[in-house]
Amino acid sequence: MRQRGMPFRLKYLRAVSACPVLSSGVNNPGIQSEAADEQPTAEGADRSSLVEWQRRLQASPGFRAIALKNRVKRIGYVFQGNVAQYKSFVAGLQDPTVSTPIMDVRNPDVHDDLLSEAERLLHNVLTAMSTRVDQQRRFVEKQFQDDPVLTQEYREKAAATFRSDPQANFLKGLRNYITHAQLPVAQSRQTLGRESCALTFLLPCEPLLAWDRWNGPMRTWIAEWGEAVEVVDVVDAYARMAGEFDKWLFDRIGLKYKADIDAFLREEEEFTRAFDRVFGA
Repeated sequence: MRQRGMPFRLKYLRAVSACPVLSSGVNNPGIQSEAADEQPTAEGADRSSLVEWQRRLQASPGFRAIALKNRVKRIGYVFQGNVAQYKSFVAGLQDPTVSTPIMDVRNPDVHDDLLSEAERLLHNVLTAMSTRVDQQRRFVEKQFQDDPVLTQEYREKAAATFRSDPQANFLKGLRNYITHAQLPVAQSRQTLGRESCALTFLLPCEPLLAWDRWNGPMRTWIAEWGEAVEVVDVVDAYARMAGEFDKWLFDRIGLKYKADIDAFLREEEEFTRAFDRVFGA
């Protein structure tokens, strides 16, 4: 079994640690367990001491800090992965050999299927957006409750980045609209040039504005689009902003635990040399 957040050799050694030859002295009198306060070296390690060394590394503050950083990436990936799928779907339609038959007025069912798939992918993006926000907030509050400086920095930066941003507020409202009201009326727009083809998806403003849950600033922002909101561009802009924010949080956690992480990485290198000596590079 392989776990997240462990270097490959630690993962591998965890698997082989179940073998009798790697058992501790408690279960195998022929092998003496290493004292807890003794640190093995690359030159003196054997298989049993590597197992104990691995356990100590996995219990170290640096290992935990790296796991916290990776948690930020995992939470962000749920959202960014759905955005990537949505954008890939749109990108594939820029090939006229793909999109032109779909846009043929003689094939209305095919075009309806296209819009249905676009709606499904947009729904996934908006749901994942909400998941990212909720899980990341809870993660910071739980894991850093003893660090008021970091948590305050997080709240202030989140507010400055997202609270007044019209794209973030529109997508948040659109998520509620889709979840609690109805799927938005979706349209496609194809623009053909001599040597180019561009296809995107639109949300007409009139049916959006018929929903009474938009506040005044959002109603104004939607109306300023004119006939329709170019939702693909809005999703792309928000995803970039969210990605930059997540990178800030990832780096900020790394800064907090820099000494622990550096110590872990140094010891991991020593562990790697011992592993290679015992098991072969």
